[in-house]
Amino acid sequence: MSNINDNEMQQELRKAERRGRRKGLWARIRNFFLGVICGMLILTLFTSYMHGLAVRDTFRALFTTETAVEDHDLTLINHRIFGYKAADFAEAVLGDEEQLKKLEVYSREVSDVSTLTQAGLFKIKAFSKYQYITFNGKATYTVDLSGLTADDITLDEETKVVTIKVPEPVLEPINIPSEMIMFGDVQRETFLVFGDIKLTPEQQAEVETAAKEKMIQKLEEENTIEDAKRAAEHSIWEIFQPVISNLSSRYALKVEFK
Repeated sequence: MSNINDNEMQQELRKAERRGRRKGLWARIRNFFLGVICGMLILTLFTSYMHGLAVRDTFRALFTTETAVEDHDLTLINHRIFGYKAADFAEAVLGDEEQLKKLEVYSREVSDVSTLTQAGLFKIKAFSKYQYITFNGKATYTVDLSGLTADDITLDEETKVVTIKVPEPVLEPINIPSEMIMFGDVQRETFLVFGDIKLTPEQQAEVETAAKEKMIQKLEEENTIEDAKRAAEHSIWEIFQPVISNLSSRYALKVEFK
């Protein structure tokens, strides 16, 4: 009789042991998934803190529903868990309206010396006189950012590079202040020539226009546009890199020309 009781007791103990193991297994599985969920929430909150996002906005951005296109009734979009989209950076850049304007990126002094000759009697050299006029102006290159659109901003998620394509620098009309026009002394071929060289306003404007054309030609020969491009890249990078970094410090900005 005692042997039967001992066997029954041992069977009950084995059953209880098996039930305990099953409960322990399910508890470990439950704790594992709870740990994963808590870890994701902590990581999300930490990421939002680093990016300067409010906790409310973070949870709102985690699961956003919006009307879908085509045949779908509803689209569930997942934001900012695994990275950013080009639209995120485009919104940040294009939202900075104060910077979307014509930007002066490069300037340099430029000059030209013109020779003004006044022929004498019957165009005989002995009766001619001439004068040097020095024009000192300023060449300014600008980039117009007012036409930037979301299509001009692309993202390479693999390299974490945001590319902004902007127009090439444009040379503005050269400005020659009147006080920067220097008239040299009148040179005479012989003592038979008297008086100064006098120009009408129309003639002076014509001479100045010719000087500006020669300045532009000089700038083209010196390939000044390349200096303007380098200056433009630097200026635009300084403006928008902080905007990119404010959204995420993991992404860098690259400037290209259309």
